[in-house]
Amino acid sequence: MLLGYTGVKALGLVETVLKLETATRGRVICVDSVPPGAYNARGLFRNGVRTTMKSWRKAAAIIGTVAVLPLQSVAAQQKQILVRFSFSSGWDALPAIVAIERGFFAQEGLVVSGLAVPSSQAVMESLAAGSTDFAAVPQRTLLIMVAAKAPVKVIAMNGWGTETELVVPKNDTGVKSIADLKGKTIALGVGSEAYPVLIRLLNKAKIRPSEITIKLLSPADLTRAFQNRLADAVIESRHFTTVLVKNGQARVVLSNKDIVEALGLVGAGPLVAQTSLIEKEPATVQKFVNAWIKALKYIDQDRKDAAQLLRIFFHRQGTLVSDELALSWVGMTRYDRYVWSPTDVADTEFNGWGLKEGGVLKVLPKLDGVVENRFAEQAVKRLGAGSSPGGAEKEKKAR
Repeated sequence: MLLGYTGVKALGLVETVLKLETATRGRVICVDSVPPGAYNARGLFRNGVRTTMKSWRKAAAIIGTVAVLPLQSVAAQQKQILVRFSFSSGWDALPAIVAIERGFFAQEGLVVSGLAVPSSQAVMESLAAGSTDFAAVPQRTLLIMVAAKAPVKVIAMNGWGTETELVVPKNDTGVKSIADLKGKTIALGVGSEAYPVLIRLLNKAKIRPSEITIKLLSPADLTRAFQNRLADAVIESRHFTTVLVKNGQARVVLSNKDIVEALGLVGAGPLVAQTSLIEKEPATVQKFVNAWIKALKYIDQDRKDAAQLLRIFFHRQGTLVSDELALSWVGMTRYDRYVWSPTDVADTEFNGWGLKEGGVLKVLPKLDGVVENRFAEQAVKRLGAGSSPGGAEKEKKAR
């Protein structure tokens, strides 16, 4: 529902008219300027009173000649659907940034309230509470939600194959394989996607997790792990290991290619949605996925522009990233697949086993019934295999 705030306020109808949550799921958009603090967490006016059809008709009669909006304008604006979307504050937020800033959500008639959330726990809680409709989350977060039987489903890919490496100090010539790290300390980031990968590599080498020391480090400490003698090895995405290698601190023992060949690792990233939203508003979910896949295709077709958007995203958070580094980060993840395959599911479940074996999870997560491919399949069919997503704001290159 769209209403002009100025006219409504003048008539004293703010508290009565705008509380239409039952009919609109809280998707009330005010087209005039709204004073600070006018909204609550659901995007509605504070202290709103649920409006019945009778009171709405009464309000409309009172408004009379002071029409809120011309009927045609209201009809056109009602096509805009508000959705709430959470994503990470890191490099894996790239598809979300592109979808928002290059206008793909707008093309689908969506008004996206996007929020970069540094805490996976906060995303899980907001999805469960219904204050987030869609979320782009790490695979590890998905597995934790599945183990907890959270009411979410995977609706599309969010990149895959993020490159991971195992590195050791440059002057340590004795380590040739993962087997040589038995009894030593291996570091990785807090909440890292590399954790289950490490457990799988240890399992292949017949080493139990208890036979090594796993140390969780902050991003800053990861890039100084060998300099400060914090660990004997680091296994992480190349976003971190490349820094160690380029600074002359490390050498690569297992490259991403080695790890993929050893484990058949895929590393599919999930885009998820609330189960209730899928059931009640499948058309809205389809619009979101249409825009999402346009963004993935755009990244693949214009990596330089995508890198500029990523650089600006980090700069807005107070982190300076060079053009060269941002471009290299874009190339460390693949964005050329959109639908989850049985292989993606099997690999993800194997990572779930790694999290359980490593003590992160108490139960083994199974993805039966969790992946809902129909929206991504329809979007791919609509776009066509070789079609360009274009971009409503492609001409507005990142500056």
